[in-house]
Amino acid sequence: MNLINKRTLVVFTVLSSTSIFAGPYGYDLHNTLAPAAAGMAGTSIAKSPDTVSAVFGNPATLADYEGTQFTFGATFYMPEVDLTHDGSVTGTAFNEAKSGTDIFPVPQIAVTQDLRGLNIPATIGLGLTATSGIGAEFRKTPGSLGAGAEFIIFGVNAGLGYEITDNLSVGGAATISFAQMDLGLSSTGAQTHDLGLRATLGATYDIGKTTIGAFYQTKQDHKFDSLVEVTPGVYDDTRISQPANFGIGISNESLMDGNLLLSADFIYKQWDDADFWQDIYENQKVYSLGAQLTKGNWKYRLGYGYADDPTKENVTAGIGSLGSVVTNQFGQIPVSQGVVEYLQAAEAEVIYKHRLTAGLGYQNMLGVKGLDLDAHVGYQFEESREYGTGSLAGGGHTRADVSSWHTGFGLTWKF
Repeated sequence: MNLINKRTLVVFTVLSSTSIFAGPYGYDLHNTLAPAAAGMAGTSIAKSPDTVSAVFGNPATLADYEGTQFTFGATFYMPEVDLTHDGSVTGTAFNEAKSGTDIFPVPQIAVTQDLRGLNIPATIGLGLTATSGIGAEFRKTPGSLGAGAEFIIFGVNAGLGYEITDNLSVGGAATISFAQMDLGLSSTGAQTHDLGLRATLGATYDIGKTTIGAFYQTKQDHKFDSLVEVTPGVYDDTRISQPANFGIGISNESLMDGNLLLSADFIYKQWDDADFWQDIYENQKVYSLGAQLTKGNWKYRLGYGYADDPTKENVTAGIGSLGSVVTNQFGQIPVSQGVVEYLQAAEAEVIYKHRLTAGLGYQNMLGVKGLDLDAHVGYQFEESREYGTGSLAGGGHTRADVSSWHTGFGLTWKF
């Protein structure tokens, strides 16, 4: 392996702040792993099927919840990533190297409290879950020089949904996030964390048995102090932003005597205006369809999701404020275009398009009135993409093959 190729891969290793955790919303979650909404491909903008989705989605849907409800659950998410490289960037070719990441457990916790007992037509909600996250590990792959990292964001949400009229509800929520980044090279990059803040505003409007909903979510900034050494003795404070999002959804409950809920969501993600990610991702459009059939105590759910591939074409050198880094082994190294392309393939390959989900709900679990169980499974179908210019069959230097599955549950107590 020549020195230049070694240097470029060391740069890649230093920059290993991302890889696949969830999708297809780039690597944001947007209720795709919530207890009930997950079975409907995350559809929840007009009508939320569980408290977690109301707290972390369109806050106007909180107004639909009465009394006191508490949800506790978890979702287990497993990404599958295979990487093939022709050696032009790393200096060592390898074929179908498998990421060593394991299953990610994602907490799903929320509580809602109706304020109508105080003559206030509103409901407040609090919750905790992972809102974004990615991670990959190729340390055992010859030629990777130990590349591996994780970037995970947990969100604590507080929201309120207010019923202005019988048809119109509005809502607002604030997210306090805790983001943790673990870089792949301990000598020049380190594990660090930061707190962030974002706001979400939303509304729903009922037209007979049809509900229309929309929300806007601000950017979420995190600044990681002294993340990586960029010149000898000088450390970069890297800013990474989650994108602003706009969503619109529609639901209908007119069929089968109101027992069939049909929902459709559209979300537009503004990666082009997100610090760091704007250098490797483009704006993204995501579509989701969901259905829920109620029969007695049972609820049967199905969902389908489709997303654009957000991978940016024709990238340039540098990512965010990182134009170069320092390694103990090779000194100061530039972040070249080839390194950025390799990073897209090995650490930012959120290229999922098609997703199929199913779920079950059961009310009055174990004969306990007001205790509901929701469970779900989902699969993101395998996608492949080549990056850069090289000698692989499709003309690229690196190919990523990705798929994933998830399963989870939630218990809800209604008082």
